[in-house]
Amino acid sequence: MKRPILLGLALVAVILPVHFLVSEEVSIRIAALTLALIAGAYIGFAAADGRFSVLMLELVGSTIYAGAALAGLLWSPVLIAVGIMAHAIWDFLHHNDFFGARIPQWYIPLCVAVDVPVGLVLLALYL
Repeated sequence: MKRPILLGLALVAVILPVHFLVSEEVSIRIAALTLALIAGAYIGFAAADGRFSVLMLELVGSTIYAGAALAGLLWSPVLIAVGIMAHAIWDFLHHNDFFGARIPQWYIPLCVAVDVPVGLVLLALYL
């Protein structure tokens, strides 16, 4: 993929309007599900990678982000927005196979380009 950041920003342009068209309660639920799903993608990458230690690491990471999504539903949606932004760090750590599963190199900038703006707008929305 030649322009993953542009595709990521195009996804942001599709994702964010939904949060302005639905009630805050529905927005929070969508955001929580989104956080759990984007974290879960790394389990698939770890399975394709084939190393057991990497699968365990990605399961732990996905559990943390799913926990942030649940905590956001139970206590404060701000935790979901922060979790989405923090996921950009998780993405960045995978750059150049520095950490965890081997990820297609186009996926990392795409995901960061989604995580940061979506997280920031949701943070502003939920505050």
